[in-house]
Amino acid sequence: MVEVQIRYAITRHREESEPVYTPDVAAALAGISRQALEVYRREGLVQPKVRADGTLGYSLADIRRLARIRRLRQEMGLDLAAVEVVLHLRRQVTELRRQLAETQRAMERREQELLQEIQRLRRQLDEASFWF
Repeated sequence: MVEVQIRYAITRHREESEPVYTPDVAAALAGISRQALEVYRREGLVQPKVRADGTLGYSLADIRRLARIRRLRQEMGLDLAAVEVVLHLRRQVTELRRQLAETQRAMERREQELLQEIQRLRRQLDEASFWF
């Protein structure tokens, strides 16, 4: 029955940052115990938000983060301090990638502007040389 409720919750709520999942459901979705969820919350590795009904809730992004923490702990054998460092570095890499993509888009726009300017100048030069 819980699995059916979890599947329904996943398909019903698509906003990544919306705090829709109770701690019990969030822990189940992330594949961790409720006690582990509380430890990660106390350590500041995940911050639940207040839901519309006033209770604490977890978003899809939070659940992904919890699952990532579980994998780092179980598969890599990292302690919580190391997990925190890895998560911080991952955020930095994500931000740097975003900045790089933004810079590349800006460079492509500028390249197009310069090519248009070159074409305009060539037309002017062709028009000017027509008279000589």
